[in-house]
Amino acid sequence: MINHAILSNDVTENVSTGTVPSSRTILFRRRETKYLIDRTTRTALTEDLRAFMRPDQHAGKEGGYLVRSLYYDTDAYLAYHEKLSGSAVRHKLRIRAYGEDPRETPFTRLEVKSRFLSYIHKITVDVPVGNYEALQAALLGRDLPADFILKNDAVSKEFFRLQRQYNMLPKILLQYRREAYERVELNRIRANFDDEILATRNLDLLAPLQASRRLLKYGHCVFEIKIDGPMPFWMHQLIGKYNLQDQAFSKFTNAIRSEARFSSFARVGDLN
Repeated sequence: MINHAILSNDVTENVSTGTVPSSRTILFRRRETKYLIDRTTRTALTEDLRAFMRPDQHAGKEGGYLVRSLYYDTDAYLAYHEKLSGSAVRHKLRIRAYGEDPRETPFTRLEVKSRFLSYIHKITVDVPVGNYEALQAALLGRDLPADFILKNDAVSKEFFRLQRQYNMLPKILLQYRREAYERVELNRIRANFDDEILATRNLDLLAPLQASRRLLKYGHCVFEIKIDGPMPFWMHQLIGKYNLQDQAFSKFTNAIRSEARFSSFARVGDLN
């Protein structure tokens, strides 16, 4: 089971009170690289990683945790096309839930993930799950949410500003299992294995997953390295040892492509 007490910044204390949710602004010069690997490579690579890194603090007893992400985009799929074209500045809006049963999660997490050239800027705000229904209604109705959410400094305001500015609505729901490792030297280093990646157009974040489709072949996963600074020499060695090739794999764009069956010139009506 996922360690909610750590992952949620103690938001569990506020689940039923309607008080200001937990939040944090994450500012970093992060670089991310992704690789598609098979089961044999993963097994050997995991053993090497354990010599340098420790399991992620969020991991449960089984060594990983389940992640659900509800992605927002415009009717013309602006975020999707900006990602495909490699736009130097772009924004991604998503709401996340963690755990084997999202209905039992104590919070949902709003995230704004922005790219500026080669670096990532990410801000998050945690909202008690008891307030998710009202939050969802505000987003779908393009209304402002409850005051207690907006009072949570600029974090939640930025999510709603971008959502209303670009007229974004939920478009795709993703679920995957993550096994993560981390290390702090001069910079923070994270390494994730994401597998069992499923996508669906059924957009209820907290309901049982329905009509989902696998994005990867059985036995394959996405290996992702996230570093807030220069890559250490030992990680370069591991990349070379396994001849890893940067795939620039995006769960979001692959999910849209697999579900929507459209081209960049398709009519808007064809996307829904």
